[in-house]
Amino acid sequence: MREPSAQRAVRSAQVTAGLRTAHCVLRTVLIALVLLAATCKKKPPVTTNLAAQNQVAPRVVRLYFESAAMLLVSEQRNVQVPQNSAGALPAVVRELTKGATNPAFARVLPADTVIRGAYLLPDGTAFIDLGGTTLTQGWSAGSHEELMAIYSIVETVMANFAEVKKVRVLVNGMPAETLAGHIALDKPLTPMPSLLDPRAR
Repeated sequence: MREPSAQRAVRSAQVTAGLRTAHCVLRTVLIALVLLAATCKKKPPVTTNLAAQNQVAPRVVRLYFESAAMLLVSEQRNVQVPQNSAGALPAVVRELTKGATNPAFARVLPADTVIRGAYLLPDGTAFIDLGGTTLTQGWSAGSHEELMAIYSIVETVMANFAEVKKVRVLVNGMPAETLAGHIALDKPLTPMPSLLDPRAR
């Protein structure tokens, strides 16, 4: 029994509409895939070369330690530091925590001292943030030892960074009244020439 012509026409129209819909969907999917491929370009590998990222270069720095005369004396050291001051500042102060290479010079900071950060403000104030178990729990140092520690930081920072005008010392990110109970740290510090060994001037 033949299908009436009207029904055949309707079925044919439905088939045609279905094919058109499938074609539109397929075309939309293909366009989406093309756009996705265009936006998913291969990313360049992340470089592990610190020198390329931060422009690290060798630099001669002056670090201040206590001499046999119980005054501050400078020791020159060739270190790899970023060329910009913001990156170089913490790197230079961290060298100070390693102690002197000259056995005649005394260590000025507790051996477990860490530099949590170092920052330079536009007005020329450098903030040096210290940490470590000894400074956190209480450093039982005498007044002279504390004086040498604080001003070794001040002299080191200002000798290596001409833009620094004064130095503030923090402990664990907070303003510190003192490191060991003798020297006030509530105000910015500047160099004290009387603490320098004549050989360091």
